[in-house]
Amino acid sequence: MIDIHTHILPACDDGSPDMETSLKKIRKMAEAGIDGIVLTPHFMRNQYHNTFNVITSKFKELKSQLKKENIPVNIYQAAEVYLDGNIIKDIESEKLVIADTNYVLVETNLTGLPSNLFDILYELVKSGYRPILAHPERYANIINDPSSAEDLVHRDIYMQLNAGSLIGHYGRSVKKAAWYLLEKGLTHFLASDDHCKSENYSLPAAMEEIRKQIDDYTVKLLTEVNPEKMLNNEKIDFFYLESTEDAPKGLLNRIFR
Repeated sequence: MIDIHTHILPACDDGSPDMETSLKKIRKMAEAGIDGIVLTPHFMRNQYHNTFNVITSKFKELKSQLKKENIPVNIYQAAEVYLDGNIIKDIESEKLVIADTNYVLVETNLTGLPSNLFDILYELVKSGYRPILAHPERYANIINDPSSAEDLVHRDIYMQLNAGSLIGHYGRSVKKAAWYLLEKGLTHFLASDDHCKSENYSLPAAMEEIRKQIDDYTVKLLTEVNPEKMLNNEKIDFFYLESTEDAPKGLLNRIFR
């Protein structure tokens, strides 16, 4: 399994404060069956200006420590990029994509999507990038109208749910939006967004809930199949569910293309 959104790279944002904390959390993740971790420190121009050189230096240090301590987890360099009007220049100059692919993890203002969001995302897609919107279920606009996320997917934007959202870590309204997106097939990745604030690791509990309420293959799709395709820079289907007229009302016929 691959966790594509984490803040475990030490001492570069509001995640892990030091190497010891990072190694402790990665050991726990390995015990949970994680064998790949994408390290996505924040890139916010006015708050966390993590340049390519900064990220690369810390990445190499962590990779070296993992090897020394024989922790069997592969790590991948990336960032979580806060969107603004000039962000393409930063993505290009600081190489903020995920592991040298065309995929890039992006975020924006939780309290309200900016009016120029579609324009920014359009420019990213037109430039050949494959944006993955981090935790869409936490944005106020989508909480108020979860169906609006479908418009983003139609615009070639992938969606990454936070595991904690599905199990209530961010409150009832976020949980409701998260399950809506999942059940409607508007989710392409499930990740922890772990900030090393506690010893708990949210992904296993969320995966178990998905197995109970949907099926095992959905777990595999979101934590194995799609992340592997992403790391191989392969295209991922935006829509993988189809509804059928003869299906019981309110249910989806889960056809994986």
